Amino acid sequence: MSEVRSRDDKPLPGIDYSEIHIPDEDNIGTGTFLTVLDPKAMTKINPIMSSIVNKPEFQLIMGINGAEEEATVLLGKADGNPAESRKVYKIPSETNRDNALQFKITFKEWDIMTLEMDGSTLVEVTG
Repeated sequence: MSEVRSRDDKPLPGIDYSEIHIPDEDNIGTGTFLTVLDPKAMTKINPIMSSIVNKPEFQLIMGINGAEEEATVLLGKADGNPAESRKVYKIPSETNRDNALQFKITFKEWDIMTLEMDGSTLVEVTG
């Protein structure tokens, strides 16, 4: 039972770094994915995409749409099938977009549990 931890510096425009943590390599559907945006990234880039892919076993994709004030998260296998879990979260309109924002996705058993922004849990958009 080894853990998986990997950090990627400057993986895509607007992203300072991203980091995946899976506590048990035999259960890759449970863990966290952290994305830290560059300061002012949400004012310059739309949408901002952050992802980690390990074909065909795993993929997690987050799209941050500043104009719509939403973040969409997809989790599943990278095998061409639909995502196991898809959730959309509301980004508060009062968010200071000049800051280096931190987004943390928590997932368990291939289900997205939460999306936090700077330590606060975002509200899931339903309907």
